[in-house]
Amino acid sequence: MPRFLHTSIFVNDMAESIAFYTQKLGLKLLDGPHHYPGNADMAFVGESWQSYIELVYDLEDHPPYTLGNRYEHLAIEIDDADIQAYIERLRGLGVKITQEPKFSPGGERAIAFIEDPNGIPVEILVPRPKP
Repeated sequence: MPRFLHTSIFVNDMAESIAFYTQKLGLKLLDGPHHYPGNADMAFVGESWQSYIELVYDLEDHPPYTLGNRYEHLAIEIDDADIQAYIERLRGLGVKITQEPKFSPGGERAIAFIEDPNGIPVEILVPRPKP
């Protein structure tokens, strides 16, 4: 059966993006950053290689990246059900909180939204209720 593997995002600052996803959100640096001359720098962050985020810094001259109109958000599930404490910890680390914790439209999960250093929205979710 096919499975989702990763998403790839362009970043404006590789070190800042790695620090955000590892030191602030708590994901692991799985590999990199690797330098591919004339192409890009790449790093991989996630809980494991089962599902991860590929961070790409394009080495060609270009204006800073902006959020496109066809991208919605990334989603990160936290281990703890106390989303308010998690969001307060992120706020203390200087992370921009764009939507305070609330229940999802279905009412089963608490969610909040933050913004990564590249302006990409990141949805924070508590674990799914056990059946």
